[in-house]
Amino acid sequence: MSKSRELATSKGPATEPTSRAIAGLEQLLTRPLTEEDLDRATAALAAPLDERSSSRCSLLAVRAGGEILAILASESAKVVPLSTIHRVPHRSNKVFRGLSNHDGELLLCMSIEAALGLPEPAERTHCVLVVAEHNRERWAFIVDSVVGVVDVDERAMRAPPMTLSSARSGCARALATIDEGEAVVLDIHSLFSIFRGATA
Repeated sequence: MSKSRELATSKGPATEPTSRAIAGLEQLLTRPLTEEDLDRATAALAAPLDERSSSRCSLLAVRAGGEILAILASESAKVVPLSTIHRVPHRSNKVFRGLSNHDGELLLCMSIEAALGLPEPAERTHCVLVVAEHNRERWAFIVDSVVGVVDVDERAMRAPPMTLSSARSGCARALATIDEGEAVVLDIHSLFSIFRGATA
């Protein structure tokens, strides 16, 4: 087989996924806009440039308890793989799970589902620890997965309904619409207060 035929053969299988990706992108770009989309775009364009930038914020969105939760990206110190959590005798409970060592740092590991009154899975296979920090106070909590860092317009956030468990616990700051669905934006002060109470 000639070299040119080998190259042609090697490129063949890769064209199908690429074509599907291009078709999906074209479908996204040509989809009909709703009245809500048009209103949102019109309002964004009508706002002064400095107002547009000041009203936007970055969120770290995660999945836990069957919901999408988010904190300000500036309040997330790091995301690390979940390793062994060592229970603390007479101190560990539903919220405070124990201590975990990551790169020489002892992390206080919390269950965000128990803190917010959300259902916990019977078992977890792929989960990570989110380390949140505010005013030099650090806590780690377990999540099923990380959605990613998303940019949202604070003016488009809505007040959370009291039917949400996180709202009843006082931790829900707002609801934000992201590509993956509705994200509950958490108030870090209220969340840390629950964490502190669980270790007192």
